[in-house]
Amino acid sequence: MPRAAAIVTVVAALVGALPQAVVAQFGIYDALARSFSDVSFYMHTGGLAPATPGVQANRLSAYGIEVLLEIGAVSRPDGPPRPPADSVSVVWTQMEVTTGAAGTDTVYRYDVRRNSPAQATVPVWTFELGVGYGQLTGFRSSESDIDLRGAIRELPTVSVYATYEPSGTYLGLRSGFIRFQGLQAWDMSGQSWSGEADSFLAGVALGQSASALGFTLFVEGGYALRPFPSIRWSGAALPSGVPRSMDLHGWTIGGGLQFSLGRS
Repeated sequence: MPRAAAIVTVVAALVGALPQAVVAQFGIYDALARSFSDVSFYMHTGGLAPATPGVQANRLSAYGIEVLLEIGAVSRPDGPPRPPADSVSVVWTQMEVTTGAAGTDTVYRYDVRRNSPAQATVPVWTFELGVGYGQLTGFRSSESDIDLRGAIRELPTVSVYATYEPSGTYLGLRSGFIRFQGLQAWDMSGQSWSGEADSFLAGVALGQSASALGFTLFVEGGYALRPFPSIRWSGAALPSGVPRSMDLHGWTIGGGLQFSLGRS
């Protein structure tokens, strides 16, 4: 598969997972798809904030995929300007055909243009836009008589990264649409309830990257706010131990692998 087609396929898969209302808001993805240059895969572990009521961490883990688009850069000159191999260029501009008693004559006209000196630069800061899809699992009820299970899906996240190229250190800001997937609660008698809720994620990440064997390896830590102010439960009357809302705020630490898809 051509590389550009691979990028479009990845982005299409991300967008395909979205509700139609969200797809309409992110219609710019289709226009940007062929400009995405890198893809990364990540795995994280972490914990929940101590003040989270009703829930606690149980081997919290997250994994996902993200495609990246460079949206800007800041560079500095690398040494003095280098003179080009040729000081001037000859550029064809016009062809004239004239007819007279001696016959037909063709005249070609050219402009002589001076070449500008080439200036080598090195990047200092790189700015990237990331569009990702991920899942978080590993939380449970803090009540011993309630069994709470489920996952949080990111559909999708949108991130902006600023990377200081000399060291490979980066800072990221992240937001996106999140929802519960397969949220279930059981009591001691086996009675069950299904829950649904949608919300938005807000988070920050700080990481370090390094290139090796043609890939980019990275490790990062982050903190995210995941408020679910209202959960829609289906089933019989809820017992007191089943949370009506959840604030799954917490920290994560992990790493991943990033590689270039290129353009074709």
